[in-house]
Amino acid sequence: MATDVNGHLHSGWHDDSPTERLPVVGTRAKRNRLATTGIVLVLLAAVSTPFSATAPFGVLFAFAALFCAAIAVWRSREGRVPNRGRAMTALIAAPVLLVLAVAMTPPVDRAASERTAAATAEATEARAIAAVEQERAEQERIEQARVEQERVERERVEQEQAEQARVAEQQRVEQERAEQARVAERERVEQEQQARARADQQAPLRAAPAPQAPPQRPAPAAAPSCNSSSHYINSDGNCVQRPTQASSAPPGATAKCKNGSYSFSQNRSGTCSRNGGVAQWL
Repeated sequence: MATDVNGHLHSGWHDDSPTERLPVVGTRAKRNRLATTGIVLVLLAAVSTPFSATAPFGVLFAFAALFCAAIAVWRSREGRVPNRGRAMTALIAAPVLLVLAVAMTPPVDRAASERTAAATAEATEARAIAAVEQERAEQERIEQARVEQERVERERVEQEQAEQARVAEQQRVEQERAEQARVAERERVEQEQQARARADQQAPLRAAPAPQAPPQRPAPAAAPSCNSSSHYINSDGNCVQRPTQASSAPPGATAKCKNGSYSFSQNRSGTCSRNGGVAQWL
């Protein structure tokens, strides 16, 4: 052992080969992490390779270990990093494990692959068909909802139109009834007017007595033969029957009094004077 100018111990012999050259004195040697990574990957490949189920992972681990070991060896040969031994170990073991892992990997079953691909394709097609069916069902549902909404709207419009028609018909019937009532009232008024007109036309005829021939005066009778209880002697000295109540005009009656009696007076003057006056001349 020898001591350098900085007080560091080192071996008494030196290997001047460039692959074993260390970093500059006074600096810490950089770690060769790729060498360590290659060793770790080699161990993982060694664990995965014996089993056919994990052999494909062993292939991956061995390939990665080979790549990392190659870079680590190259860097160690340049004298950049130490741990060349680890890198060489990984570089040697990685190809061996790669071959073993490839050998342990079960062969690919093309028929199974084709069946898997076919199943995958069928599943994809089934999903596509299901999606199309679902979309079609959704469109049908939307169309049915639209048709149902149109039907409800059409029924509502029809109900409104029917209600409007019913109201219009009711108004028309009421107008017809009102018109009939007005016509009936007008006819009644016209009939009343016509009745009053006829009554007015017939009133003068009833008021004026029909012309009659002057009553013939009976031959004067003897005064002693006139019964004073049922007859009286008029101004002419004739025996005349007193006014008599009867349902119809008796023979010889000349006027009907207002109290319903019939007078046999031979003169118009004083006729029915004691029976309310003359109602009608006969």
